[in-house]
Amino acid sequence: MARKVCRTAAAALVLVCAFMLVCCGSLPERDESYSVRVILRRCDGISISGKNIADIEAGRTVTFRVSVDDDYIYIGNTAGAEYDEESGRLRLNNVIAPTTVDMIVVPKSEVVYLEVEKNSDYGTVSASEMLLAGPSEVTLSAEGKSRIEFAGWSEGGYLDDGGSLISTDATHTFYIDGSKVIYANFIGNTDYSIIYHLDGGYVADTGEDVYVDRAAYSDIFAMQQTMESNGKLVRDGYVAVGYSTYPADYEDYNSVNDIPGFSNMGGVCCVEGDSLDLHVVWAKESPDSDFIYEKKEINVIIDSTVGFGSLNQRTEKKTGIEIKGYVGEGGLVVIPEKIDGQPVLSIASGAFSGNVTRAVIPRTVRIIEKRAFSACDDLKEVVFFDSVVTVYDESFNQNVSTVVLNAQRLPVYSGQIEGSFNVKYDRLRTLEGKKIVVVSGSSSLNGIDSELFEELMPGYSVVNYGTNAANPSLFFLDVISKYAGEGDIIVHAPEYGAGAPMGTNEFHAKMFRGNEQCYDIFRDVDMSYYTDFWDSFREFQVGDSSDSSLVPAIHQSGKEYQLDADINKYGDIGTVRTSVRGSFGSAFETFSDAGLNDANLNAVNKKITARGAVMVMSFGPHDSSVIRPSELEREVYDKVNAYCAEVLDYPVVSDVGEYIMEHKKFYDSEWHLNEEGAKERTRNLADDLKAYLADPSSY
Repeated sequence: MARKVCRTAAAALVLVCAFMLVCCGSLPERDESYSVRVILRRCDGISISGKNIADIEAGRTVTFRVSVDDDYIYIGNTAGAEYDEESGRLRLNNVIAPTTVDMIVVPKSEVVYLEVEKNSDYGTVSASEMLLAGPSEVTLSAEGKSRIEFAGWSEGGYLDDGGSLISTDATHTFYIDGSKVIYANFIGNTDYSIIYHLDGGYVADTGEDVYVDRAAYSDIFAMQQTMESNGKLVRDGYVAVGYSTYPADYEDYNSVNDIPGFSNMGGVCCVEGDSLDLHVVWAKESPDSDFIYEKKEINVIIDSTVGFGSLNQRTEKKTGIEIKGYVGEGGLVVIPEKIDGQPVLSIASGAFSGNVTRAVIPRTVRIIEKRAFSACDDLKEVVFFDSVVTVYDESFNQNVSTVVLNAQRLPVYSGQIEGSFNVKYDRLRTLEGKKIVVVSGSSSLNGIDSELFEELMPGYSVVNYGTNAANPSLFFLDVISKYAGEGDIIVHAPEYGAGAPMGTNEFHAKMFRGNEQCYDIFRDVDMSYYTDFWDSFREFQVGDSSDSSLVPAIHQSGKEYQLDADINKYGDIGTVRTSVRGSFGSAFETFSDAGLNDANLNAVNKKITARGAVMVMSFGPHDSSVIRPSELEREVYDKVNAYCAEVLDYPVVSDVGEYIMEHKKFYDSEWHLNEEGAKERTRNLADDLKAYLADPSSY
């Protein structure tokens, strides 16, 4: 065939191999005392503008201007140079030896096209299309994702459409002598089912005692209980408080955490196989006579927006019941969904007092006034739904240790970055073997390359528990302590100087935004240890006039569940971050006002070490351009390192100065690294951990 190649194929191959050997070896120290010659060889099918020979200093970059004629197609070049067909620039970087570049171009009439089609999004192929200079051998590979198998290669269509089977080998070499389409066939079950057993209840619209819901598998996101079941599962005189993998009545247990396989409604499921059987856990409603109540018109917030330092709330009058008092025996109190045929909408101030130990607040309730339960000193467990829009810290006493938050609506933030939180949570709970868990704010979310981290730390799986700097890292460390195992490494790497990552126990509304798809997480810790839980939940629902970034959840309550393509299986941000977006301001300028909440952090460290794991401290990255010059000193870094080592009961394995990085390594924040920066930070952290593991006694 009459290929227009500037050298013979054999000679071109020799040049390519020689160039690769030079580039892959160790580069010599740059020496400006010698120059190298680069030649772009002329041939049919290309037009060169200007000179085609350049003499440059070793290690420099050379650029030629060349265009491909209309009747030809560019295939490649023999030197691995970068060629931009649109601009016509051919660039060869870091030239350290004389080089001749041959453009490989082919007449359009002789080009061979290969297209690879696949019948499922649940399988991958090594190439989707290829442009070949002529008849040649091409090796293709295919791999099915979770629960999907590769069924073979075919021509003329997919196998189930009458195509002809070529091979069932996942890796196969084809001889392509003309333009053609190869089909990759995958088979398997891409759905899972959740089977709800109503155990005394029934499906509202069918009367059946079993309800089946189906959804598609995701390689990234944990399996979700869909919200279609809410409102359909009914048992007269009972309130649903969650699901269990075994039949269970709430009255038979001291806490939902004692019920085998208990899961909040709308929580994350671990499904082994094609289906999961769940049983509705019911709580028998307390008698109407236990309550003092009033039927009335109640103003309920139905929408809210934030703007110009104020909340703009839209309310609607709804007729329903307000609970004003309680005269029952105490213990477990299950507030009915309806009294006298009317929905229970509100719980008034001072409604409950005495020896109430557990309270179930049904999905009908919208308002829990201040001091509604605050006189109940023995109240330890509260079950409620995200239908509540008005609630306060003063609504409950500080002794409530177990909080069961059930979802009554579809997640509204699942398409945001916070959609990654349930990925991290599911990975934390289900990974087998040793793991490294990195905990911080968004500096890890946007600054850890988990895949590279696993390569650098063989034998460990990585969980990137980077969240948001407003979220208390202490809470996530507390959760992790429940799932930590022998040999695990928990890395606390705070954005030094930010309160929440440094160990505060104060909640923030973004905690609910991030964990909206895994409300189960709030049952994993003793909530009496944390402050501002209820106020933060209200702000999550209806907004906060001082924070315009908190779009009220009820404003988005109709949004359907969606997957975020920018999240990978580790919970890392998958968005390409190659550039730096200007100046980021001066949110972080100095170390002088920073302080670790060492009491909180040392307490959670005891929980982690009791599980056979180790907790260590590193640091989040900071953009050097926004830190005061007087702080960019070795003396300051040493002081910070020494302070952390003195107040913490766990080792400081990193040097804070190593994580003060150049502005060009950041993306859109003084804490958010671009891809280059993330890889550097990941390598630094891996080196720190290896040094610690080699000699823990020296830390």
